[in-house]
Formats: sequence, structure tokens, C-alpha cells
Amino acid sequence: MSTVEHLAPPAGLALATALARPEAYSVRPAAVEVRETHISWVFLAGDRAYKLKKPLKLPFVDYGTPGRRRAMCEEEVRLNRRLAPDMYLGTRAVVATGAGEVALAPTGDPDAIDYVVEMRRFDEARTLAALVSHGGVSRRELEAVGRRLAEFHATASLPDAGRATAALHAALGENADTLLALAPDRDFARQAAALTRFTEAFFAARRHELEARAEAGRVRDGHGDLRAEHILLADGVEVVDCLEFDPALRVADVGCDLAFLTMDLEALGAPAAARSVLAGYRAAGGDPGDDDLVAFFAGYRALVRAKVALVRADQSDDPACFIADARPLLDLAERLAWRARRPGLVVVAGLSATGKTRLASLLSTRSGLRHLNSDVVRKRLLGIAPGARAGAAAYGESFNHRTYEELGRLARRELECAVGVLVDATFRHAADRSAFLAGLGGLPAASVVVECRAPLPVRLERTRRRLVDAAAVSDADADVVRLQANNGGLVDDVPADRHVVLRTDRPAAEALDDLAALLDARLARGGP
Repeated sequence: MSTVEHLAPPAGLALATALARPEAYSVRPAAVEVRETHISWVFLAGDRAYKLKKPLKLPFVDYGTPGRRRAMCEEEVRLNRRLAPDMYLGTRAVVATGAGEVALAPTGDPDAIDYVVEMRRFDEARTLAALVSHGGVSRRELEAVGRRLAEFHATASLPDAGRATAALHAALGENADTLLALAPDRDFARQAAALTRFTEAFFAARRHELEARAEAGRVRDGHGDLRAEHILLADGVEVVDCLEFDPALRVADVGCDLAFLTMDLEALGAPAAARSVLAGYRAAGGDPGDDDLVAFFAGYRALVRAKVALVRADQSDDPACFIADARPLLDLAERLAWRARRPGLVVVAGLSATGKTRLASLLSTRSGLRHLNSDVVRKRLLGIAPGARAGAAAYGESFNHRTYEELGRLARRELECAVGVLVDATFRHAADRSAFLAGLGGLPAASVVVECRAPLPVRLERTRRRLVDAAAVSDADADVVRLQANNGGLVDDVPADRHVVLRTDRPAAEALDDLAALLDARLARGGP
């Protein structure tokens, strides 16, 4: 018996290294390209692609034994033939042939040490991700993707959906736990915890609707991993790489399945493409739920992708690039959370130098909502630059009325085409508030008035710093700040259920976190 026969066959990374050699394949390709994900390796050899599953056992995936990996390879082929029947050729066994060497064999080979999925190799330039990134996809093609997915969901198997809503809740919890356990720093953990609070609140508010959707057949055995890179537009619409390892992550509301793709397109910087796919899906009779629900589902999918990036970081000797991938996904989840909250009109009011503009600017950045600032609008009406000083007449009753009425008109116009808008002004005088409401056409049901408060010494110090800030647009100086003794009866004009008071003599990020928490608490209990 030779020494080679006593050696243990390669496994894990050693097996992946062996499959990366051209000698492992009967066609002897000139070279083998290797792609790695958090749970598999893919080997591109000639006109074929072979996927090897990593020997992992994680909270959300079990590839712990060769037998389990074979079963998952076979399940992957079965499921993916629904959307790409000609792409998936079958499974192959991997057998050891010498010291660190391997070859492919029929699946039933008794000497198999592992298993791979065999696919036709596709042109990566024809994936939706590549086409979107290079501006090479039309609205017609995007709508065709939506139609194909609606057709797929309509014909996909209809599982026993009785536990689907509970399964979604469990998945939300597992995702949150993993994100917090792997968070690279306190800021990441804080943001992840805030998003967990939002998902819990939204889920509580919409649970009955989700259960009704399940009973109505909106839960299907879907794809589970609808990334833009998995959609091929070479010959019609084909979709590869269905999630096979956990049916609970694949069997879901059709809106949740579709939202993985709309989220991915937004992550690629193509929100218009996401809207076109969604339009095509709805035009074909698909029902993903309203825009708020789609945004919630998309935010959850962004958190899943962030979790995957952190798992990859945990597996890597050089985790920095994977952590860098996770951060923008967390930011995207936060923007989608604000969209799902649908705050409508957010008025950020308060005395001069309370920090309202800084708070509104940060909220605009995190939410994607347009920020309308009274100082900017006032100076545009005057025909002067935002940083220029306006004369005293610009703050008289007549011009105040004109400024606030214009703010109202701009806000109304924005609300006609967007999920919300931010308006930042003092709102100290009843006449100004009346002018704003006249331009707005009345206070919308979905609105909140955030009143910023800070002690006088803090406001005076901010005013002093503003004098040397070239980017400052406010004209309020120390004398103006001292004269503003109260909010002019704001509390009397705003319904209590739409009025939020925030202390803003602290970092704006902390105040914004508190605002989000208050809105989530109202959302969870079904309030406005």
C-alpha cells in the first residue's frame, strides 16, 4: 500500500485549492477562475462552472457533512431549474486521485469525498448588475424582469403558510442577533440596534396584514436571493443561484422575495431601475404589498446582506473590506426604514440656534427626504446667495408671510411625488404658521412637528461659532437669540399626537436616534 493511500483526502480550503487546478477537470482548461462567497466556492473552468459548498454549520446554514452537502447540491439543481432550466446540468462527485489531487466523477461514486453543482458558464457582462452599472439596460428590460418574477411567483408552489409570519419574525430576530454579535464597533452596534427596534415596530404594526397575505396565497416557495448579479438578460430573463439551504428563508411573502432585488438595485445606485422592476411586477398582476411594506422588506434584505458581509469578515484574515461592504448596507437599511415609516411632512421647528438645521440636515442624509430650509427659501425669494446677509425688511411681517407661504407650496409639491419632506424654520409666530398651512393646503395626516430646545448659553455659543462659518445661512445673531424668549405658542397650534419635543443641546445623532425611537413606538401601537 502506497504512502499516498494513507493520506487523508483534501477537505475545506485544501479541497478548494485542488479544484482550482486545471488538472481536476477532464477538459483541462487553460486556467480556472475562483469566486468565493461566505458559504461556497465557484470554479469557472472552460464553459462550465462548479460550485463547492463550504463545510460550515452556522445559525442560518448547515453544510456540516458531505452527505448534507450532497443533498443541498441536489436541492440547488432542482430549485434553480424553475427559473433557469437549461443552466443547471446536475451534480458531480469529487474524488481524491493522489496527494492533494482530485477529479470529478458521477454523483454516486462510492469514493466521493464531496460534491459540486455543475452549471453552464454564463456571460457575466449580461447580468442585470453589470448592465445597470454600465447604463446598458432599458426600462422595457427592467419591466420584463418584474413580469418574469410575477409569473414565477404565480406558479411557484404554495406551501403551508400557517407559520410564514412567525418564520419571518424569527428570521428578523436571528438576523439582528448575528449583526449585534459580529458588530465591528459601537457605532455599528448602535445603528443595528436602532434598526432592530424599527423592524420590530413595523412588524407589530403590520402583523395582521402579513398573516392575511399569507392566508390569501401571497406566501410562495420563492428564490430567496434575488440579487441583480443573479439575473441574466442574455436570452430572455433567467435567474440563477436560488437559496436552497433553508426553506424558511426562501418560503416567504412574494413582496419579501422581490424586495431583495429592489434593495440590491438601490444599493447599486439605481433606484429608478428598482421602481421599473416593481412597476413591471405589479403590471403583470403581482402583489408585493404597498410601498411601505416593500420598503420594510427591502430594509430587512439589506440587513441580511450586511450580516453576510460580517460573516465573511469573521471568516477572513483581512476583514476590513468586508466590514466596509457592511456599513453602506446598514445605511441603506436606515434610509429604507425611514421610507417605510412614511413620516410624510416633518416640521423641524424651534428658536434660532437650537440646532434644528443640523438635525434636519442629518435626517435628510439618513432618510433621503428633501430638506427645505426657511433661510435658503427666504434668500432665494430675495434673489441673494444663501450665505449673504439679508436686511431687516426681509424679516418683517410681510416678507415672513411670503417666505412661509412659499415653504408650504414647496412642501406640498414635494409630497405629491415623494414619501415625505423636511421643513426647517422657527415657526415662532402664529401668522407664519398660518401662511405655511395656507401654502401647504392644510396639515397632512402623516405629519410630525419636532420642536428643538436648547438652553440660552448653548444657543449663544452656537451663534458665536456661526459668525465665522462661511457655510452658515442663518442671519440670527446674539441679539436676536436673546430676544426669542419662547416658541410663540407653537404648542397651542400643534395637536399633541403630532408634537415631539427634543433637547438638542447634544450631538444631533443622539437627538435623531431619540426621534426615531419615538416614531417607532407610535408605529408599533398603531398611532400616527
